[in-house]
Amino acid sequence: MLVCLMATLFFSSVVEAADGLLKPYKEKIFRYRKPIVSGDGGMFLRIPYEPLRDINKRDEIPVRKVKGYYVSSKPKRHQKDLVLNANGRKVTHFAVGQLKGNAAMTVIFLHGRDGSRHLGFDDDRFGGNFNRVKNLMYRNKGIYISADFVDFKDAGKNDIKALIKHYRPLTKGPLVIACGSMGTHICWRLAKDPAAAKMIDGLVIMGGFPNQEFLDMKKSRKIPIIFAHGGIDYVYKWQTTYDFYKNLRVNNPGYPVRYVVFDGGKHGTPVRMIDWRDSLNWIAANQ
Repeated sequence: MLVCLMATLFFSSVVEAADGLLKPYKEKIFRYRKPIVSGDGGMFLRIPYEPLRDINKRDEIPVRKVKGYYVSSKPKRHQKDLVLNANGRKVTHFAVGQLKGNAAMTVIFLHGRDGSRHLGFDDDRFGGNFNRVKNLMYRNKGIYISADFVDFKDAGKNDIKALIKHYRPLTKGPLVIACGSMGTHICWRLAKDPAAAKMIDGLVIMGGFPNQEFLDMKKSRKIPIIFAHGGIDYVYKWQTTYDFYKNLRVNNPGYPVRYVVFDGGKHGTPVRMIDWRDSLNWIAANQ
């Protein structure tokens, strides 16, 4: 009974909160449904997910093309395909928003295996959720980026570090790295790089995995972290990152970390279902 009450209270606060760095965009169709479970003062959420509703009723062509109601082409008319020369390589990336400076927030998306910069700017797949984050950044005078990188090791990390160094001076607010699946390798490498970590204000890890070395590090800054995971993800099991989340809370009391699991969701579910506005506003509020 207490858990249900906590879930209701937390859900209501999320729904009713109009304040925050990012103002609403298609809030009613993208916000989280009432959680099945809420714990840790609302920092842990189990969110209901049903493919028949969240894919078939949302997509014109299931998995491949979302219905037009969920997207806006406004940012697409302004997005740019850019190249940053760094480390003897060309770091190609799509970008949209306040690219001349003074950005309210910057979000850099890092794809998983077999992905590319095109994935994070795909308006039609994943239920239009990439289109939503593009719109949130563009309409709130932020920057949204989806980048290519050479590999998931140190060379790839250095590509993204160079991108961060370029966009950090153009950003007056938080700079957030969002990693999907295998892209989590880059997230953890950046977090362990002292120079890179100083420039990062938040991590969003979707369908990823933990890193024990991060738990053991002495942290000069507590970078807010959000984990989002599918409850039946067979690539990286949700319990593994949930244990990491719990250990981080225990070993670092007060560490700003959240965990959202989509009940019945598979590996790609977090990319489709994460509430970008709720997540990014939470990171901005925990600086």
